[in-house]
Amino acid sequence: MNAPFKSEWDDQAARATSWRIEKPELRRATTVAGFFPDQNGGVYEQLLTQLPVMLHCMDGSGRLLAVNNTWCEALGYEPHDVVGRAFSELLPKESRSRLVTEIYPKYLVTGTCKSEEILLIRKDGALATVLLSMTAYRGDKGRLERSVCTLEDITKQKLASIASQRSDQRFRSAFSAAVNGMAVVSPTGHVEVANEALKAFLGRPGIEADPLGFEDFLHKDDRGQFLNGMRQLLTGEAPSLQMELRYITPDNKVVHGATSVALVKNEKGETEQLIVQLVDTTERKTVNQRLQKAQKMEAIGQLTGGIAHDFNNLLTIVIGNLQLLDGKLAGDEKAQKRLAESIEAASKGSDLTKQLLAFARKQDLAPQDSEVNSLVRGMEGLVKRAVGENISVHFEMMEGAPHSLIDPSQLESAILNLAINARDAMPDGGRLTIETQGAFLDRYYAEKNPEVVPGHYVMIAVSDSGTGMSQELLEQVFQPFFTTKGNGKGSGLGLSMVYGFIKQSGGHISIYSEVGHGTSVKMYLPRRMKAGDSTAHVSDVPVPGIVHVTEAEPVPTASAARRPKILVVEDQEAVRMVACGFLEDFGYEVVEAGDGFEALSKLQEHDDIDLMFSDVVMPGGMNGFDLAQAAQSLKPSLKIVHTSGYPKGAMVHQDEPRFREGFIIMKPYRREDLQKIIKDALERQ
Repeated sequence: MNAPFKSEWDDQAARATSWRIEKPELRRATTVAGFFPDQNGGVYEQLLTQLPVMLHCMDGSGRLLAVNNTWCEALGYEPHDVVGRAFSELLPKESRSRLVTEIYPKYLVTGTCKSEEILLIRKDGALATVLLSMTAYRGDKGRLERSVCTLEDITKQKLASIASQRSDQRFRSAFSAAVNGMAVVSPTGHVEVANEALKAFLGRPGIEADPLGFEDFLHKDDRGQFLNGMRQLLTGEAPSLQMELRYITPDNKVVHGATSVALVKNEKGETEQLIVQLVDTTERKTVNQRLQKAQKMEAIGQLTGGIAHDFNNLLTIVIGNLQLLDGKLAGDEKAQKRLAESIEAASKGSDLTKQLLAFARKQDLAPQDSEVNSLVRGMEGLVKRAVGENISVHFEMMEGAPHSLIDPSQLESAILNLAINARDAMPDGGRLTIETQGAFLDRYYAEKNPEVVPGHYVMIAVSDSGTGMSQELLEQVFQPFFTTKGNGKGSGLGLSMVYGFIKQSGGHISIYSEVGHGTSVKMYLPRRMKAGDSTAHVSDVPVPGIVHVTEAEPVPTASAARRPKILVVEDQEAVRMVACGFLEDFGYEVVEAGDGFEALSKLQEHDDIDLMFSDVVMPGGMNGFDLAQAAQSLKPSLKIVHTSGYPKGAMVHQDEPRFREGFIIMKPYRREDLQKIIKDALERQ
């Protein structure tokens, strides 16, 4: 308390002693008189004692003169416990300090105090939150002689408010940290509040300031479905809204979200807000599509196998009866000639059923423990003769002697079949590469290809530099009777037979193609590990000029102040999502681009990009090497890592000197391989 106010309280204290009652046994009977010590005291005594408001009276020094019954009952004291004590003694330290330094100084000047929140110590030691109001009564000379005070106990309300604040804070924390996207949306569609997960999902960090309505973030083909569902929800026709929707990010990327909407209504039943929840199902959608494709192929295989089985039975009857007739037509040359032609045609039908059974994985195999390199290398002469002189043939074998339990004759047939397909895709000549590599298909790859069993494989790739195929054609190439050749130039069973053989052997097959750049068919056969086999480089066979990666290491930092930023350039959205997902998991900041021209634009928008991870073959006339050259002219310090769906043998001898100068990793790549090569590239000076 400052000096002037303190002296006034001291002066008043001396005069106030006449109002203090020294005998405890008399205090209860005369407490009310402390409020009004004149003739009015008796008149108001009963009223003030019974008044359902907490009242007390203080003298000029701030000591309690009187308290009423409500005051005592609320705080648990008897009058003799408190009368004569300074009111400030009943307050805990913080409230006492505030009373003396803030509330009293203002009160001495104004003579009033209204609803100041303080804490009081009850007799049992518990704290009560009260609102203190005071009115001053001054003497003839204007000095403060009495203070009549009221207290309003708001402890319950305060506790409820604290609980509500804590609950609100917990809700806000949970809302903000939720893994799934959440937003509070106005009835007009404006996003009022959104958590980080939703902002990241939609690619809109400033979504609250976005003038667009929520429905504008949807794919145009899904808006009608959403708005119709909202109409039913708002009119009460539907109790809730749950649907799978597609959303468009600012860079035109399509993402899938399981969307649910709930209404928040006021006491009048009017909708005040909408609570929207989004679960990112993009990856699950991709996996489901692949699973459906695998199931479709399985169903076609079962159907094909059943037809082939029944057709074989019919052919057995036909050929058998024709052969029985053969002995009874002796001397009739014309009839015997027709009979021979019929038997030959039926036999060709039998060959057709064998091809169908191969696709259905029901052919008779004779698996042997085969050394793959020597088996493949032994086909060099046959393949060269089959494809002709205008196609250069190259064989690239991995180190060592990899083994697999397979039917060698069927593998040879598969390679020859793929070589002939490659020849047909290069009518003007070209390059055919057949190579083997060690590979490890990990659980991440298996999650996206449900039929794959994680483990070690020997990959045999047959790659050409031909016309290539579009994504639509790639979706159908393994189906029986599908062909891209003209009428009468193919049965459409070649690739389906290869597919069936690989699947029946416990392997995996994939095809990678770029229109105008060629096709690569990769056959993965389960590898039988032998004593002395090394698996250290199973996914990257050493090739000059290429960095090989094997182990995952901690993520480096571009500087102590920020995370490295990586530009991912990939035209196939599903592949780009996988790469971005890996890199974000590694702790990097990611920027995306769908082609070379968009990548150059992103480089100019983000001057802090440290590394570009780019596909080699992309649409638009700019390949990965051209892009790297242009990008480094904009930013000489930019690090580059390339990736390609073509195997190494199909690329390493291409006339591309820039290929040998940098980092490259082949698809499909392992998670830890990608992590290691990115780290190595960032650290290279």
